[in-house]
Amino acid sequence: MILEYKREIKKWTVDFSVSIVKLTRELENKGIPFSIINQVLRSGTSIGANVHEGKSSSSERELIRYLSISLKSANETEYWLKIIREAYSFESEKLNECEKELGEIQKVIASIIIKLKNKQKVIKN
Repeated sequence: MILEYKREIKKWTVDFSVSIVKLTRELENKGIPFSIINQVLRSGTSIGANVHEGKSSSSERELIRYLSISLKSANETEYWLKIIREAYSFESEKLNECEKELGEIQKVIASIIIKLKNKQKVIKN
C-alpha cells in the first residue's frame, strides 16, 4: 500500500512543481519581486525533489525523513503563497489551483508519514 502512495505522490509532486514554475512566470509578469518568486519556486519544487529522493531510501525511517522534509517544504510554500496573495493583492486562477493542490498534497504526505510511523511502532512492539 505504501508503495502505491509512493508512485502516485511522485507523479503528483512533479505535476505540482510544473504548476509552480508556471505560476512564477505569471508572478514575474505582474512585477512581484524576484526574492519572493525565488522563495516560492525553491520551496514549491523542493516538495517533489524530496519525495523523489525518498524513493531511493534504504529504510522506512529514511523515507520518513525525506517525506518530513517534503512536508516542511510544502508548509513553507503555503506561507509564500499567502504572502503573495495578501501582501501584493495578487489573484489568479493559477494561484488558486496551486493553493488547492498544495493543501491536498500536504494531507497525503502527512498521511503517509503517519502510516509509516504507526507501522514502525507496531514492528517495535
